[in-house]
Order: sequence, then C-alpha cells, then structure tokens
Amino acid sequence: MRAMSEVAGSVGLLPSYAPLLLLLPLVGFAFTAAFGRRLGRLAHIAPLASIVLTWIAAMSVAIPALLGELGERGASMPLFTWIASGDLAFGLGLHVDALSGALLIVVTTVGALVHLYSVGYMSHDPGYWRFFAYLNLFMFSMLLLVLADNLLVVFAAWELVGLSSYLLIGFWYTKREPGLASKKAFITNRVGDVGFALGLMGLVAVFGTLDIATILDGIVAGGLVGPAATVIALLVFCGAVGKSAQFPLHVWLPDAMEGPTPVSALIHAATMVNAGVYLVARMSPLFAASHEAMLIVAAIGIFTAIFAASIAFTQTDIKRVLAFSTLSQLGYMFAALGVGAWVPAIFHLMTHGFFKGLLFLGSGSVIHAVDGEQEMPKMGGLAKKIPITYATMLIGTVAIAGLPPLAGFWSKDEILGEAFKFGFTWVWFIGMIVAAMTAFYMFRLVGLTFWGSSRVDAKVHVHESPWTMTLPLVLLAIPSIGIGALLGLPFANGILVHGLEPVFAGANALLGHEHEAWNLFGIDGALMLASVAVASIGTAIGVRLFRSDHGELLRTWTARLKPLYVGSRNRWFFDDLNDRLFVQFGGRVANAAWWFDRRVVDGAVNGVATATSSGGRGLRRIQTGRVQNYALGIALGLIVMTIFYLAVAG
Repeated sequence: MRAMSEVAGSVGLLPSYAPLLLLLPLVGFAFTAAFGRRLGRLAHIAPLASIVLTWIAAMSVAIPALLGELGERGASMPLFTWIASGDLAFGLGLHVDALSGALLIVVTTVGALVHLYSVGYMSHDPGYWRFFAYLNLFMFSMLLLVLADNLLVVFAAWELVGLSSYLLIGFWYTKREPGLASKKAFITNRVGDVGFALGLMGLVAVFGTLDIATILDGIVAGGLVGPAATVIALLVFCGAVGKSAQFPLHVWLPDAMEGPTPVSALIHAATMVNAGVYLVARMSPLFAASHEAMLIVAAIGIFTAIFAASIAFTQTDIKRVLAFSTLSQLGYMFAALGVGAWVPAIFHLMTHGFFKGLLFLGSGSVIHAVDGEQEMPKMGGLAKKIPITYATMLIGTVAIAGLPPLAGFWSKDEILGEAFKFGFTWVWFIGMIVAAMTAFYMFRLVGLTFWGSSRVDAKVHVHESPWTMTLPLVLLAIPSIGIGALLGLPFANGILVHGLEPVFAGANALLGHEHEAWNLFGIDGALMLASVAVASIGTAIGVRLFRSDHGELLRTWTARLKPLYVGSRNRWFFDDLNDRLFVQFGGRVANAAWWFDRRVVDGAVNGVATATSSGGRGLRRIQTGRVQNYALGIALGLIVMTIFYLAVAG
C-alpha cells in the first residue's frame, strides 16, 4: 500500500488550518449537545458561529482549488493512521482538489444559510437546541465525506451522514409520519450501502488498499478490466443509488419532507443527495473502465429524471413537488456521469445546490406565511403579500426551468449538449422532454402558490417571514442568477472546466474523450437553441394555464387524461408496490422466520434442555439413600439383561 506520506509528496500541502473544516462543526455539535438545553433560545450561537467560520475556511481552500492553484492533483494533509492490521493500513487524511472544492463551496454555503434560516423557522420549537446540534453533526459528516482521501473513511462518513439524516428527518419524533419517514430513509439507504461495502471489499482484494489516489492510478494503468470492473463499479454505484435516491431506491426522498423545511433544503439541495453524485465522479476511472457500468448509470439516471418529473406534474404539496424535482435533477446528473460528461454533472450539482436550496427555503417561507399549510390549492394570490419570498422563488423557478441567463440554463445545456455529441442521442432526447416538463411543473407551482385569487383561509393572517428567513433567500438568489455564467463562460474554457478537467483526465483517457472547442455557430449553438426552445415551451404552457384561474380548462384536461393523471398522482403506484412487496410481504416473511426461530429452533434447543431437566428430576427420585432399594434396582437390571440376552441368543 502507498503510504500517506508518499501521497502527500505527489501533491501540494493544505494550509495548517485545514483540519478546522472538520473540527469546527464537530466542536459546535459537542458543545450544543452538552450545553444547548441550558442555553435555550441562544443555543444557535455556537453552531451558527462554527459553520460561518467553516465557510470562511472552506472558501480559502476551495476557490484556489477551482482556479488550479493547488496543482492538478490538489493538495493533501495526512493526519494519522486510523487502522493498521498486518500489511493493511488505513489512514485518515484530508484532500482538496477542484472536485472536492466544488462540493465544499456548495455544502458550506447552503449549510451556513440553512443554519441562519433555522434561527427564525425553528424559533418556537421545544427541540431548538437539539435541532442545531443535529445540523452541526450533519455538516461534520458531509465535510468528512468530501475531504477524505481514503474510501474506508468515506464509508464511515457515508454512514454518519445516514445517521444524521435519520435524526433530522425524524426530528419531530412524537409524530407518526416523521418517525416512519426517518426509518424508511435509514433502511432504504442501508440496502444501497450493502452493495457499496461489497464494492470496497472488491477494491481491497484487487489493489490491497482503499487509498483513493492509489486505486484510481491503478485503474488508469489497466489494473482493473473486464467483468471484475463492471461488478465492482455497479456495487459501488448501489451506494450512490441509495444516497442520491435514484430508481428503484428513490422511495425515501419524498417522504423525507416530513422533517422540518430547513432539513429538506439541506438534504435535498446541497448535501446528502449529492453524495452519490460525488462518489461516482470521484471514482470516475472505475466507471470509465466498464462500458456496461456507464450504460447502466446513464439509463438509471435518465429514467429517474423523466419518472420523477412525471410525478411532480400532479402533486399538490409544495414540498413534495420540489422533492420529486430533486429526484429528476439528480437523474440529470447521473445521466451526465453515465455518458462521460463529468464536468457538466458537477456543474449542474453546483447550480442545483443553490437554486434548489433557494426553492426549499422559499417553500418554508410560504408555509410559515400561511400558518403551516402545504397544499398549493389552498394558497394562491400570495405574490403581493409576501413579495420577497415571491421574487426569490420566481428566480429559483426560472433557474431550474433552464431559461437563460440564469444558472440552470448553463449547466443543463452542457449536459444535454455533451450527451448528444458523445452519441447518446436517446439520453439527449429524453433529457429534452424532461427539460420541458420541469419548466411546466415549476411554473405550475408558482401559479398555484402566488398567482390568481387567494384561496387561503380567511382566518389566516398572511405575513412575510422575518429577516433571518428572507436574508438567506436573497443571498441564495444571487448565485442562482449569476453562478452559471461565472463558472460556464467562456463556454469550453470556463473556470469549472479549467479546474475539473485534470481531475477527470484519467477517466477521459479510458473513454477516449478529448477536449473540443465550443462553436456558437455550429452544433453547440444549435443544441443550445433547442434546449432554450423546449424550456420556453414548457414555461409558456405553465404560465398560460396557471397565470390566472383556469379551473375549468384544467378539469377538462384532467378528465381527458384521467388514467395518466391517476397514475402520476399516485406516484405510478410504485410506493404501493414497494409497500406490498417489501413491507407487507417482507413483514410476513419476517414474522414466519421469527415463528420458526422461536418455535422450531428455540423449541428444539429448549426441548432438549427440558427433557434433560425432567430426566434429571426423575432420576433424582430413585436416589433414596437406602441400600435395599439399590439392591432391588441391581436385581431388576440383571433380570432385564438376562431376558434380553436369551431373546437375542434364541
């Protein structure tokens, strides 16, 4: 195995304060867990301060990484040997390159704003201190996952993220629905994690280490090919499917809406769900070594994209629309990874983190304004009553719709363009359909929530949220507008391409992909116009139907398309199928196994014990201590033996 010192010698060194990226949120968690109850409404101070300082430290290393100032291979800091056994040694070290830098920017920025937002949103919750402690633990777990230079540490952080999300989704544990949602998320993710763990075992068997740099260099050098590469890649991908909620392990994510809205923003926008995308991108040479694995990643991604978009069409809960939108956008990212468009996938991860964080926090502001109501048909006419929330959510909607010049346009166009140019026309075609669908259902959300006449209960006093909630919306609106152009221009030579291309050089070499010049008046320009056209069509239809009250028209179309409407409204009955196959049937199998274990296995063991005990008690009765009784027993034994001998001899 390559020692950590050797790895560090091949790249630059991180600044001495780099461990603060992990220590600050960990200390914030420990302090709040210990003293938060006593601090009461001041319990947010330590967690918020720790995350703001973490953000400052993260920017100081992430931006240089994106600009290529840390070298092509990034910078590392070995910390200590975690586990040593024989020839195997697993160290804990930090590594920052352009890829981890991109994640650092999104995770810490959205995380810090979620902390600030929660000060207002959770102000009256009795578990106020506990909520902020969980937020800090979650941030520590996610940062450890992004910064780790060893897959064993990645896996440990992976599980810590799962534990933290379980605590946050089920934060309101006294209610039935959050408890069920948290258990569903935890169990579903464990299914994917079994595959991930088996994949790591396969990598250890082949390379004798879990050091990421060593494994990737070995794969690029031809150390893993054929069926072994496919099997290991797909096993690792299982973990990504679970964490990033791709079909068929997507069922946990919509139910995670039962947690507080800041949790929804944190999980769905910038952190947990992006972990799977990050894992596949980080291990890009592993997937590039298997054509079959790449096809499966692309197919699952683009299917999830259109599947989730079709469900978002008919949902009426504002947070669930955004949840299925997240599933769809994550599908875009995996489709990009599957076609080898590594940089566009990370580009979309970044832009999506900002505008989806904005949309989720905006939905929380809407819910706060209408006294906890989440059903959009019971809203309407809110644009003038909560203008800041409306303006910022409209920005987020235009961004996710892929309309220029906002952030989503640049990254989505890159994904679709690369898919077409790499020969995956089926991914491009389905992606174009999804783009139109996304624009439609997002403007449906805006229309039902903000436009038309008010359907809010007359008893509800609609009011704008406090500044602790509206300020994060404004701050997230800024990158939702400009980060796409900032990172994407000048097109093929932008900041993100410049920083990330060296990270994916090995994977591109295996695929035979070469960097090409961007041509505005050629295929690139034509694909861009097509992308804008389909997004504009979806937008126009959505605005036309929901700009004002068109109840009769909507009812007519709903009646005409009733089978499709019913299927979409009921999530294509996949949740029902999942419940019957895995929950109900699985429950019956578990109960049968429990009965067999208790009655048969335990019964047999306990029966032997009972027979032995009963036999002992019976034999105890003949132990009288009287000589005559023993003599009688001997005589009877001799008689029996004689009779038996005579019978056998005769």
